[in-house]
Amino acid sequence: MSRPHLFIRSQSVDGARSLGDVRSGLSDTHAAQLWKQLLDKTARELEEPPWTPSSALPSRKPQQIAHANREYELVAYTANRILDAALVGLLQDDRRYAESVCNQIRTVYDVAAWPEIEDKTHLAHGDHCSLRSGQLAFAIGCAYDWLYNLLTEAERTEILEGFDRRFTRQFRAALEHGDRWVNWRHNFCVVIYGGFAIAGMAFGDDYAESGWLLEVGKRPMDGYFDSLFGPEGEFNESVQYAGSAATAVYYLTAQQCHAPASTHPIVTQRLDAFCRWYMHFTLPPGRVAGFGDPAPDLPPVVFHYSAVASALRDGNFQWFYRQYADHTRDTHRKRAIELLFYDPTVEAVDPTGHLSLGHAYHAQGKLISSRSSWDPDSAESIVYSKAAREHNHSHPDWGQVCLDGYGDRLLRDLGSPPAYPRDDRDRYYNYQQWGHNVLLFGKNETGGVSIAERDLAGSIERAEFDDERGGWWRLDLSSVYSDTQSVTRTVVHLLPRILVVVDEATLDHEIPISLRWHTADTPELLPDGNLTVHSDHATLSGCVMDLDGRAMLRTSHQEYLPPYDVDALGDPQPQRHEPYVELAASGDRCRFVSLFCVQTRSAEGALWSSTSDGWEIETDEGVVSAEVGGSRISVEGPRGSWVIEDG
Repeated sequence: MSRPHLFIRSQSVDGARSLGDVRSGLSDTHAAQLWKQLLDKTARELEEPPWTPSSALPSRKPQQIAHANREYELVAYTANRILDAALVGLLQDDRRYAESVCNQIRTVYDVAAWPEIEDKTHLAHGDHCSLRSGQLAFAIGCAYDWLYNLLTEAERTEILEGFDRRFTRQFRAALEHGDRWVNWRHNFCVVIYGGFAIAGMAFGDDYAESGWLLEVGKRPMDGYFDSLFGPEGEFNESVQYAGSAATAVYYLTAQQCHAPASTHPIVTQRLDAFCRWYMHFTLPPGRVAGFGDPAPDLPPVVFHYSAVASALRDGNFQWFYRQYADHTRDTHRKRAIELLFYDPTVEAVDPTGHLSLGHAYHAQGKLISSRSSWDPDSAESIVYSKAAREHNHSHPDWGQVCLDGYGDRLLRDLGSPPAYPRDDRDRYYNYQQWGHNVLLFGKNETGGVSIAERDLAGSIERAEFDDERGGWWRLDLSSVYSDTQSVTRTVVHLLPRILVVVDEATLDHEIPISLRWHTADTPELLPDGNLTVHSDHATLSGCVMDLDGRAMLRTSHQEYLPPYDVDALGDPQPQRHEPYVELAASGDRCRFVSLFCVQTRSAEGALWSSTSDGWEIETDEGVVSAEVGGSRISVEGPRGSWVIEDG
């Protein structure tokens, strides 16, 4: 085997550039910036001792350090340190980096310094091997391949024997004992099976178990692409967890390097559809839609877009990568891989006019997105919604509607608790319907639903989009509520700044009914159902009312209460006291109307006022009117109108 041969090769082949290609490509402006970042980072880390579970690294939480845990942050930083130093050592032919990599790998292998590979939350489930092993297996394998000619024979033997002892044996034990993740098809699959399969490719004939690692990983990885993605690229987990698909790109690119095919696997697996889906749910100035797990403000993971852009010659994907690369957290940013993936011959092309401003997806979580522009830093408004819940890392958020404006979250999804919750996580407010912007009937403590009920899903009954006017959609949510005959939610997004939501329900009997909107800050309640919410860059003018005149409008906030106020390690959850406004009534039917207008923070805060037919508000573009009556909903403004009539 000619080395290196993964992601970078001694000779150029489709899917991987040669050493000479990469070195000469460093003259490109963006590649030069990446290279400088890589040199600065690895030079600093060259002076540091090997990291252990007790190391105080950026963004590691103090309680994780105190517990000497092997949580995602520690392992991601460590894996990136190995990868980055290995690539710099290769490109500069510098033995110092090989020694640094060996010292870090040696520390990971040392049970006194690193007692367990897995984090405590995974060990508590009886896992023999899990995500952290997959993360490190990928990094150690690449380092072995890239540094091969800088390593001594003794160091190569040490890496392979230690890998067998601390990684392969645990991986085999997990399969033999049927660990809980063995048949899962989500991020565990791609990180664990993909990571070990790539290590098998990297070690090649030097390691007796390489063929087994590759064979064991191939079946679930091939199934991963069939089972995780819907027909239009929909991912079967939350948008935040969709960043894990980057590992699928590692796997496909490594596969192309290891055994070149006439058609790149990225093309065969239709990753372009997934990439467009992810773009629709990435919001300026650099975060993804916060549905489900884990945090609501996570930045996108985008560096693998450059590999997809290169394979497909797609300028929109290159644009997306260039716009958001610097927003990616250091834990998720593998600069070595990023440098090898980046293809300067693909020109970045703004998606305006190429990718619609709105789209409804009918598989997996049934997500919908509508935006006023593809401006990567600030758009007047973006509405994102969903009809179902994803198969993994989901919340009971059927029907959720969120609104961003001028780069701020205004009507928010709260995400999961700040710290990893207890196993009975369904009792935290984040996992309840009353922790979302949806209709509630009775208590509706539906976070702890049965496995069968987790598959309940609303449907997107109708959806229409227009780049001039915006979009509208109707969700039928009847199947996800008990004690109901019908529940529908109609959403109208009139560009550039208006959102109208009409909630209608017919119930089997009289029951408490409420609607909550979780807001950027505590709303100021004003007469006639009006409210105002301020954020850093925007002012939201709202009007929330019950057309039957029975409901009362109030404000409150969420709070973690014992015993669901601690995390999985027993430490207190940070209280965020997240505010909401609630419209509450009781009856056997309801028709609630919510009107919102996004304006700049400096604008005069116009309010919604009643007219003979409905409501109106003065905006920068002119007057917008809304009318809801009988079977007709009308929203009209200077940019056009949406008129929805049943039948």
